[in-house]
Amino acid sequence: MRTLSAERALLEAHLPGFDGWLAELGIDGAEDPEGDVIEAFRRAGGGNLFVPRELGGAGLGCRDGVRLQRAVGTRAPALAVATTMHHYKVAWLAAALGADADAVLREVAEQRHLVASCGAEGQVGRSLFTPGIRVAAADGGLTVSGTKRPCSLTRSMGLLTLTATAPDDSAPESPLLMLVIPADAPGIRREPFWRNRVLRATQTDAVLLDEVFVPDSMIIPIGDPALSPGRFTSNLLWFQLLITASYLGIATGQVERLHTAQRGTPGDRVAALAPLETVCAALEALAREVDEGRCDDDLLGRSLLVRHTAQRAIAEATDRALELAGGMPFVTGSQGVDALAASRGLAFHPPSEISAREPLDTWLGGGGLTLK
Repeated sequence: MRTLSAERALLEAHLPGFDGWLAELGIDGAEDPEGDVIEAFRRAGGGNLFVPRELGGAGLGCRDGVRLQRAVGTRAPALAVATTMHHYKVAWLAAALGADADAVLREVAEQRHLVASCGAEGQVGRSLFTPGIRVAAADGGLTVSGTKRPCSLTRSMGLLTLTATAPDDSAPESPLLMLVIPADAPGIRREPFWRNRVLRATQTDAVLLDEVFVPDSMIIPIGDPALSPGRFTSNLLWFQLLITASYLGIATGQVERLHTAQRGTPGDRVAALAPLETVCAALEALAREVDEGRCDDDLLGRSLLVRHTAQRAIAEATDRALELAGGMPFVTGSQGVDALAASRGLAFHPPSEISAREPLDTWLGGGGLTLK
C-alpha cells in the first residue's frame, strides 16, 4: 500500500530482506507463540537499530523509529509490541544517560542482545520506575528480589533492566539506579502469566528474582526526578511514541488486507485508512521534535493527547475493517477478530487515558503535568 512505502523502505534499508520474510511468513506464522520471529529479528540485528553508530548500532532517531515500528506492526503485531520494550529502553539509555550507558549499549550491539524492561514506566515523579523490587546492599554491588509481571521478551532477552530505589544502607550517587542483569544470572526464573490468545508471541510472562546479585559495574545511577525531570520525561516520550506507532501499524495492516482483497467500496477503504494516516502524521511531527532535542512537559502532554486520539482512530478503523472483511472469514477463522483484539492493546499501556485525564486537564489549564 502506497502509504507504507517509506516505512517499508526504511525497514528494508536497515534489515535487508526482513520485511519480505515477514510478508512470506504471513500474520498467522508471525503470531505463532512457538515460532522464531523474535529470534530471527535478533539475529538480523534488529536489536541494534537504536544503539548509537559509534557504539556499533544503526543510530536511528525517533521519527525513523516511529516509521519502523509501524512497518513491523503491519506484518507482525506481537513483534512490534515486544520490540518496543527493547527499543525505547535502548533509545532512552543513549539519549538520556550518555556515556554512563556506553558499556551496556556496546554490549547490546556486540552480543545482539534484546533488552527486557522491568519497571512502572507510566508514572512521573518519585514513584517512577517502582516495580516492587526489593534491593539490598551487598559486597561489590546489590542484590535484588521481587516479581515483574507482565514482562515481554522473557524467553529471548539477553539482558534485563530494572530501575530501583537505592537501599538506605548504601551510599548511592543518586536515589534511583538502573540495574542491568544478564538474563541467565543465578536467581532469575520465569513463570507463565499471559493467558490471552492474542499477542502471545510477545513472550510476555512473569520474571521472578530471588536475591539476584548485580555487580557495581552493572549499576547505572540515573539521578533524582526532582532535580533532572527531563531525563525521566525522555523515557516516557520514547515509550509513548514507539508503542503508539506499533499499534497504528497493527491497525494499518488490517486495512491493507482490505485493499489486497478489494473488500468494500473504494470509499469504504479510504474511510478506514484516513484516521490512521492523520494520527500517524501527528505522531511523526512529535517524533521530529524529539530528534531536534526537545524534551519537556508540553511535548509529553501533546504526545499523550495524540496517543489517546490514536486509540479511538484504531478502534474506528479496525471495527470498519472487520465488518468489511465479511461474515465468512469471521465464521471460518479468527484472524480478523484476533487482529482487532490485538490492536486494542494500546489502551492498557500506562498511563491509561482515564488516569491521565485529570493531569492533562490541569496541564492544559496552565499547570504542570504530573502523572500518577
